[in-house]
Amino acid sequence: MLNYIKAELWKAFRHKGIYGLALFLGLCTALFTFMMLEADDFSQMASAASTTMLLGMLVAPLLTQIVDGKALGSLKNEVSFGLSRGRIYWGKLLAGLMLGLVLCLLLLGSYLLVGWLALPHYSREADLVALAVVGFSLLGALPVWCGIYSLCHMMALLIPSTAAWMAFYYILSFFGQPVLAAMGTEGRVGSLIQAILMPASLLMPDFLSGWLTWEYQFWCWAVGIGWLVFTTALGLLWFRRREIK
Repeated sequence: MLNYIKAELWKAFRHKGIYGLALFLGLCTALFTFMMLEADDFSQMASAASTTMLLGMLVAPLLTQIVDGKALGSLKNEVSFGLSRGRIYWGKLLAGLMLGLVLCLLLLGSYLLVGWLALPHYSREADLVALAVVGFSLLGALPVWCGIYSLCHMMALLIPSTAAWMAFYYILSFFGQPVLAAMGTEGRVGSLIQAILMPASLLMPDFLSGWLTWEYQFWCWAVGIGWLVFTTALGLLWFRRREIK
């Protein structure tokens, strides 16, 4: 499995799309960094990073396409060489998750480093609190990202049309929550239903009252891992029965 993951990462880094995506995200990060340099001190700038976690949901399909874009064309060759479909599915999934984590750490780390060097530090305690807020929000976002990436990975390997599954994903992302809200999913129970059906809701800072709580972390991990397990199980079941052409 480790060798297969290395091979997938090697192919991903030879894909021009990964550099185009990294450049685009880098420019977006640079623009956001430039805007936030108007903050009074580092703690204010660092705290703002916790509001950007939702963007990972928009990047997930693009990163999936880089890893899985040509998977269906090479599947027959990989299986004929003796690779099991389970190894193929898991290998591509783990490779994509690793790439996403690396991109996240590079972009977030660059943002915080520039702020640390460019802005004054009036209070050591305030800086530590701001960094703790970023770390807390990142800790909650990671399982949600993994669950959503697993959904994209499943659709990329099982739906032949890239345009179809990407369109479905973005339409669901932009209009799913308003539709659920219009159906009367309000209040605490309604919010939890939204979180289960639309995990992106959990990455909105004001989703739960008292956001910086371990209850919030519990729901992020429960929903994120739940989506990861469900989509992986469904994807593997479907993928193993798929006819290879």
